[in-house]
Amino acid sequence: MLFEILTTSLMGGIALKAFTKSRGLPSNDSGKIQRIMSLSGLNVRDGKDTLTTQLVKKKQCEWGWEYRYRIPLGRSFADYEAKQQVVEDGLNNRRKNITFNDLRQLNFNKDLLIQLQELWKTKLTEQKEIELSYDGLLIVRVYDKPLASEVTFTPGQGWRVPVGVTRERNEYKYHDFEMVPHVVLGGATRYGKSNFINSTICSLVQCEPEHTNLYLIDLKGGVELCDYENIKQTISIAYEPHEALHTLQLAYDQMRNIQRELKRRGKKNVQVAGIKERYFVVIDEVGELNVAEAVTKEEKRLKLECQTIMSQIARLGAGLGFRLVVATQYPVGDVIPRQVKQNADAKLCFRVQSGVASRVVLDTEGAETLPMIKGRAIYQTADKREILQTPLITPQIIHDTIQPHIIEKGERVEETVIQPRRTDTVTFEEV
Repeated sequence: MLFEILTTSLMGGIALKAFTKSRGLPSNDSGKIQRIMSLSGLNVRDGKDTLTTQLVKKKQCEWGWEYRYRIPLGRSFADYEAKQQVVEDGLNNRRKNITFNDLRQLNFNKDLLIQLQELWKTKLTEQKEIELSYDGLLIVRVYDKPLASEVTFTPGQGWRVPVGVTRERNEYKYHDFEMVPHVVLGGATRYGKSNFINSTICSLVQCEPEHTNLYLIDLKGGVELCDYENIKQTISIAYEPHEALHTLQLAYDQMRNIQRELKRRGKKNVQVAGIKERYFVVIDEVGELNVAEAVTKEEKRLKLECQTIMSQIARLGAGLGFRLVVATQYPVGDVIPRQVKQNADAKLCFRVQSGVASRVVLDTEGAETLPMIKGRAIYQTADKREILQTPLITPQIIHDTIQPHIIEKGERVEETVIQPRRTDTVTFEEV
């Protein structure tokens, strides 16, 4: 009898507290965030006055809470970014609240006490994550649940390929190569660059098998992209720098062929001309083509030619149906050719070791603060920057994707050339 009374009282108290939270009553996280900021040294002394971070607005969302603060004069957004981990740890240094939605998951036909114990244990081990941004006000997003550490590969649609799952509502983010033709990838080794390249290629082969053409350069000795060597979509593949120059030259020649054809037709780009073919130049570990690391004059000349062709494709290729995907695990200096970087409006950066490396890829810091989780990255376009978890693609998925497209060696046509249609035309050729 006593146990039933205690259990009923406990359930009633928890349900009442959960119900009041579900009604959207103010969360105490806003006050706690302000206190953490004050204690971490973000207040500013102005004579006898102390200027603090002031809460302007807060909003409850499906994924958690969004708070907007006015920062004091004398502080910058960078000051708050430097304290992000302090704020996150402070928020997690507390007992967790059980919500009405948590109670709805309980099965009242089973042992209720054991379920409550498991629920309480789960809530104590849950970790909130925060995200900071700035638009004139400091925006602090507090997520009730951490971002997933593993995401299953799902192909995109057409020229849209999956990038990953974002924090907000766990929605898939896609990269559209028709809107943003070139992508630069950066990050420390084993964090997900090659995995992303494989998922991109598999999505393209699954969605556009008849119009995808690949020029692949795998300067890791072929261990990452060798699976695609014998599929019909691969025009050329290279594993060494001298082979890379040959592959890039083939891509450049084809780009010029399309340029001449568009000029003949009087069209501005392949979309207007109705040309469906797209050409993807994928370079995994572009750092191997860094001119500064050349030992001999011949090697320097070869790498310089490779970088020159990459830059030309980056400048001219967008309207001609050419797309660049360039990856490096050593993002410093001129490892990524400047023309490539400046013409790539999309950048995906996994965890790096320093703010300097982050700035090389993203032009700003941030990637060095990413957690040590494989696949976690910052996806940045011209107008937005998001943290997401990139999809994991398995060898079985790669095998199943390429199997229908494998052709016999020597059967593949080296290059698809668009020839203009001529009737009774005199042709002049330079000899």
